[in-house]
Amino acid sequence: MRLSFKGGIHPLRERHEGKNASKGQPIRAYIPQSVCIPMDMHIGAPSAPVVAKGDRVKMGQVIATAVGGIGIPVHASVSGEVVAVSQKQLLGKNPSTCVEIRNDLQDEWTELTPLGEAETAPAERIIQAVRDAGICGMGGACFPTHAKMSLPEGKSVDTVILNGAECETFLTSDHRLMLEEPGRVVDGLRLIMRAMKVSRGFIAVEENKMDAVKAMQEAARGREGVSVVVLKTKYPQGGEKQLIEAVTGRQVPSGGLPMDAHVNVFNVGTAAAVADAVILGRPLVSRVTTVTGCVKEPANLLLRIGTPVQEAIDAAGGCSEEPGKVFLGGSMTGIAMPDTSMPMTKANNGIVVMGQKEAVVAPPTPCIRCARCLAACPIRLNPQRLKELCDQQDYAKAKKEHVMDCIVCGACSYVCPAKLELSPAFKEAKDKITARRI
Repeated sequence: MRLSFKGGIHPLRERHEGKNASKGQPIRAYIPQSVCIPMDMHIGAPSAPVVAKGDRVKMGQVIATAVGGIGIPVHASVSGEVVAVSQKQLLGKNPSTCVEIRNDLQDEWTELTPLGEAETAPAERIIQAVRDAGICGMGGACFPTHAKMSLPEGKSVDTVILNGAECETFLTSDHRLMLEEPGRVVDGLRLIMRAMKVSRGFIAVEENKMDAVKAMQEAARGREGVSVVVLKTKYPQGGEKQLIEAVTGRQVPSGGLPMDAHVNVFNVGTAAAVADAVILGRPLVSRVTTVTGCVKEPANLLLRIGTPVQEAIDAAGGCSEEPGKVFLGGSMTGIAMPDTSMPMTKANNGIVVMGQKEAVVAPPTPCIRCARCLAACPIRLNPQRLKELCDQQDYAKAKKEHVMDCIVCGACSYVCPAKLELSPAFKEAKDKITARRI
């Protein structure tokens, strides 16, 4: 039985999935000469630097402390000398504070304090260990994991789902992680379950990754409350609301969160980072990232946080042709970068290089009322109607039509024969509604 949800699309049918180039490439480590680590890699207030130019730091050392209730610390991803603490314009509207460290190539770790094994570590100390490790959602959401594990009063969760769908185009980093280190993933799930006092945990993987399904089933054998479920290959199968509906049959209410359906969802990479934090005492300083598209040697690289994107591209053999666009993430929800000097963050699971021809965007034409966008929308919205309201800048009415429930997956834009920029319009509307408190 292949679990799924209503709506969605299947880019593979039109040869746009793009995973074949990298899915067979084992994870390999790349060590940068220097790193530039932003302080605002997560949702919440930016972390506050506690180092200065000239300081020597060890790998895993705290270089910035948490600010605010959902803040997290930031750690050095290499050992070496701090060469700058400065403001840099990255992808956000405002400049980001960054700590630059010249790598001494010694990988000298700071002192670590493991808590114990997955089944024996003190359950009451797991969430604090996750916070101290600076872990945030590694599927792209960037929400601090300790805050997600700490339920507000009156809320309850009876199910934890690990998202191994990796439905986004081009990306294979989660696939390789599940194949090569399934034990870390299962350990992380069990630690999350124990900390949240949950007895039921699922690892959900799409059917186009049956080798990963088998690896996870083997690793999960005999682990209390853990099951592996197979999902139909469809985009956006990995969206939280779609995953919850497919696995449990429950629906997250409009304007609600997964916990309102008594479920919490974590990425498989996040679970592996939780295992490292508790079992090894290691903070989050690196992550697996797919580098693919128009590169000579598509790869799944274990990159240190703060590695320049250009260095990652060079580690994949460099560009095979003149690039037209470079995305952080896949082609459906990724963000096009102004240049490749940008540093990798905890949320970046992919670098996709597109050639000049692929990067050309067809000009929009008038809507023909074909309703393909309605059929594709996984939230069951009316994208055509919402686009009209957004074009009229009638954001109050767009909110009444549930534009805030849009997950900005891009499925509507993908199927639109008129090439209308639907998803970007809804993202802009959501931002303006939030800013104006409409």
